[in-house]
Amino acid sequence: MRVNLLHPANGVPRVAVNGDRAFGDLGMESLYAAMAADDQIVLESVRTILPATVVDPEVIRHRQAVLADCCAHPAVIRKLFEISVEPTRIQRWPVGVGRRSGGKLMLALQPLTDLITCLRRLRALCEQHAALFSSPGLSDLMTTVIERFDDDYLDAVEATLATLYFEHGVHIGAGLGTGNKITNIVLREPIRPRRGRFGLDRRSGRAFEPIEDPEARSNPGLNPVKQLKDRALIDVAEVVSYAADHVHDFFLRLRTELAFYIGCLNLRDRLTQVGLPTCLPAIHAAGTPRLRCTGLRDITLSLAADRAVIGNDVDADTRSLLVVTGANNGGKSTFLRSLGAAQLMMQCGMFVIADSFESDIRDGVFTHFVTDEDRTMAHGKLVDELVRMRSIVDRIGPNSLLLCNESFASTSERDASRIAAPLIDALVDAGVKIVFVTHLYEFAHQRDQATHSTDLFLRAGHLPNGSRTFHITPGTPEPGSHADEIFRQVFDRAGGSRQPG
Repeated sequence: MRVNLLHPANGVPRVAVNGDRAFGDLGMESLYAAMAADDQIVLESVRTILPATVVDPEVIRHRQAVLADCCAHPAVIRKLFEISVEPTRIQRWPVGVGRRSGGKLMLALQPLTDLITCLRRLRALCEQHAALFSSPGLSDLMTTVIERFDDDYLDAVEATLATLYFEHGVHIGAGLGTGNKITNIVLREPIRPRRGRFGLDRRSGRAFEPIEDPEARSNPGLNPVKQLKDRALIDVAEVVSYAADHVHDFFLRLRTELAFYIGCLNLRDRLTQVGLPTCLPAIHAAGTPRLRCTGLRDITLSLAADRAVIGNDVDADTRSLLVVTGANNGGKSTFLRSLGAAQLMMQCGMFVIADSFESDIRDGVFTHFVTDEDRTMAHGKLVDELVRMRSIVDRIGPNSLLLCNESFASTSERDASRIAAPLIDALVDAGVKIVFVTHLYEFAHQRDQATHSTDLFLRAGHLPNGSRTFHITPGTPEPGSHADEIFRQVFDRAGGSRQPG
């Protein structure tokens, strides 16, 4: 039975192709840790689900609806998660070679009996709370559990399992085939002893005893009755083991999918405690570049600061290239990470840290961030940047998102501009959306003068005294990195603190 909390029942979602460095560059490890809240099961789930961002709007909206239900009734979802975890911890043994037939059956019976008890608990919870949920994912799950695992069905299963302990002996039907080989083995319901007056057994006196073979005394495997019994019980043990595997796999899928939503609840609780907003993004199909947000925060900074941080507003609808310039330490890299993380979280079906957010779906997110010098000295930093960019170009699709942070800053401004300009022209023309954080004034100025209708220029704000506002606002590129302001600020402070001699 499928769970379908992560996607509708009508197919498997199409997954985006993201860059190898994207999740690391965007600080998603801190997101994993916050969602897990020291729960290893949740951590494993989010590590599996989040990197597999989807590109189907229907799937994303399906997850958003389930998440909205989870946020509305978190206590019920956490209880449902607890019930899903318990069956996956039931001790099970391999029903394999080397065990007696009766032993194999006993090893399979007890786990399945315990799993049926868990199904009863699950159905009881669904019956109690099904009316609370409106999302197709949770509603369909609870309806299916209630209908498939009603009392009549579970009672019949438990009665059958009780019969398989064979308290009244094993009743087997079989025939003889070619060469007197046993064929058509059928396990029948055991004949219960008929009790007469005073509890005496009224069994028929008819019976069959095989001719005793002297060799069977030293080798029990030659006993024809034992052979018949073993073959029948082995088949039954395999059926019971298969049934237990089926139920166990259902609970395992339920646990994995619920763990993702438990992680979302954990993250929401932590963000709410420090006064940070969350919202479910508006999804736009691929085709036209869309990006509009208010109060967008970076997930890494928000979790590290553990307090409210400054958000940014952006209106970049129909824009394919965003060039971000401005003062050092003004929040440009933080803004870049916030955009990338929000895109990934949106395409996982999660909320984002913003007052509002809407974007079109991208087939992949790639990052080209400045890195440390190559410690092996195999090649210089510029060569390393070019190699990484070539790897991105080889994999990136025409509807992807590329985030560049100080790319090609390891060479002169003129050479860097000569590298960046044709590369960005080609990628934008191919349909790639690019957010380019840079200090390359020559490149940014020339691009601004070209007045491309799909370009948007943003600038990190600063006050006349050099202090940073950490707001990213529309603005044309400015020459310099504003290091002179930092110089004056530091040395004026130092000079003001001197005492007259």
